[in-house]
Amino acid sequence: MPPTDPVIGASVHYGRAELVTLVVQEATPVFLDRRRVDLIDKNLPSAPYHHEALALDIGAATDLVNRVRRSVAAHAHAAISTMLTTFSARHLILPASPYDRLPDSLAEVLASHPLTVAADGMLYRESLAEAAAELGMEVHRYPRKTDPTQLGAEAMGVDVAEVNSLIARFGREAGTPWRKDHKMAAAAALSVLGRQIRT
Repeated sequence: MPPTDPVIGASVHYGRAELVTLVVQEATPVFLDRRRVDLIDKNLPSAPYHHEALALDIGAATDLVNRVRRSVAAHAHAAISTMLTTFSARHLILPASPYDRLPDSLAEVLASHPLTVAADGMLYRESLAEAAAELGMEVHRYPRKTDPTQLGAEAMGVDVAEVNSLIARFGREAGTPWRKDHKMAAAAALSVLGRQIRT
């Protein structure tokens, strides 16, 4: 069996993402890389919707959010470009967002507690997904509050224990730190690799 296209599993947080890249070689999932990427300039607030913007008039809030959005988009594009250059990764998988998109009106977002709480996380997650799509990668999503380990097991046609064993092996190869974020990103990547293997 020829090597599959490398897959990046992403765990996205305010201001950063943890990326785990896997590939299949000789029918075996192989660990390629684990890295943290910054997704915002250090002089900007990482959660502008839910914090700073709420304390500003709408004009100042719009200016701040727009500056943050430009910074995040640039960082996301740079991060994905690096992964393409380094690993020729063709797939990105990350969790779905709680909303398909935010309202165009910032005032409408700031007037809604659920939207304001969701907006900052969506900013990073959707910017990373948009950068990957713009650069020609296939973007995959898995449902929120779903265990990607189970999805990986289903895609590969194995039990969860085998997926956990694989992820533990990746952790030994990656070295510390190998936290929950990395394990979930690796499991998500396996859910895409499993479909490649079985087609």
